[in-house]
Amino acid sequence: MIMSKPAAALIAAATLTALATAVPAQATTRGSQGQAHAGRIVWTQVLDGAFTTARIVSARPDGSGLHVLTHPGAKVFDINAVVSPDGSRVVFERDLPPQGRATLAMVGSDGRGQHTIPVNCTDPCAGVQDPGWTPSGRRIVFTRVIGPFDLINQSAHSAVLYTARQDGSGMRRLSQRGIDGVYEDYHARFAASGKYLIFLRVRNRDLKTAVFRMRPDGSHVRQLTPWRLAADVPDLSLAARGPTKDLVVFETFGQGAPKGSQPDIATVPATCHPLAACIREIRYVTHNGAGPRASFNPSWSPGGKRIAFTDALFPAGKPAIGDIWTVRPDGRGRQQVSHSPRFEFRPDWGH
Repeated sequence: MIMSKPAAALIAAATLTALATAVPAQATTRGSQGQAHAGRIVWTQVLDGAFTTARIVSARPDGSGLHVLTHPGAKVFDINAVVSPDGSRVVFERDLPPQGRATLAMVGSDGRGQHTIPVNCTDPCAGVQDPGWTPSGRRIVFTRVIGPFDLINQSAHSAVLYTARQDGSGMRRLSQRGIDGVYEDYHARFAASGKYLIFLRVRNRDLKTAVFRMRPDGSHVRQLTPWRLAADVPDLSLAARGPTKDLVVFETFGQGAPKGSQPDIATVPATCHPLAACIREIRYVTHNGAGPRASFNPSWSPGGKRIAFTDALFPAGKPAIGDIWTVRPDGRGRQQVSHSPRFEFRPDWGH
C-alpha cells in the first residue's frame, strides 16, 4: 500500500512485518447469534509468499459462502475493502506495479461491475487510498497524497482526508486546514448520524499515530488515544443504542509493539474528552501480553455486537499464516471465520 513514505512504512509494511510472532487463537464452537452474525465480512487474501499480489474475498461471519470479489493481475495488491452502508458495493484500494501507486476501485458485493474510481490525482499527486463511506452511501472518503516527499522523515507535502461522489467528481477536503506536512490523516469512519467522524492521524516529526475525532467541516478536532499507544486501523460502532454506541475499536502498537508485548485490540468512547478522560476509558478486548499471539485490524459488526479481527503466525521456515476471527467486545466467544492456507487480513464487516 503506497502512501506518504512515513505512512507507508508505518501502516503498510508494519502491518505485515511487525506480526512475526503472532499465533492464531484457539478455535471455539461456531454458531449463530442472530444479528451478531448477520451480514458479510470482506477482507484481503494474499496470493503469494512474497506479499506482492492480493485479492478481496467475502464470506458470511461463520465462514460459509466464501466468494472471490476481485481478480488482480500479477503484483497488483487489493486492500482496505469497505462495504457500503446498504451492503451492495465494496470500495477498495488497488496498489499497482511497479511502484505501487494507489488507486481506488469499486465492485458489487456479488463480484460484478468492478471499475476504477477516477478521482482527480495528477502530478504531484502520488495516489489515493484507504477508502470509506459517508453514512448515506452516496459519497466515498479517502486520503489523497501529494508529493514530493522531501519534508521531515520524508513526509509528503500533504496527505489528508477528502470526500467525493462515487464517480470521483465533487471532491472536497475533510481534514482541518494547516496540518499539511505536519500531520497525515487516514482511515476515516463516519458516525451513523453523519455528525462526526473518527480517523487515524500520523505525527510526522516522530511517526507516532493516534485516533482522532472531528466534525465533517474539519472543526472540533479531539484526540482519543495517546501517541504512546500507537493506535492503528480504528473503526466506529454504528450501534444505535447499547454499550457499544459511539465506541471506537482500534489496534495498539500498529507499527510494532515494544519488547515484551504484542499488539492488542482495545476500545475507547468517541464521546470522551479531554484526552486524559479518554485514556481512563480505554478498555482491552484482547490481552496478549508478551505473546506469542497478536491481534489487529478490528472491525465492528453492523449492530456493534461483535468485532472481526486478524490473528497471524509467521513460523520459522514456513509460510506465514493469517486468519480472520470474530469476538465479542468483552473478549469472549472467539470464532474463526477463514481457514485458508493463504495469509488473510484487514477485515470489514458489512450488511
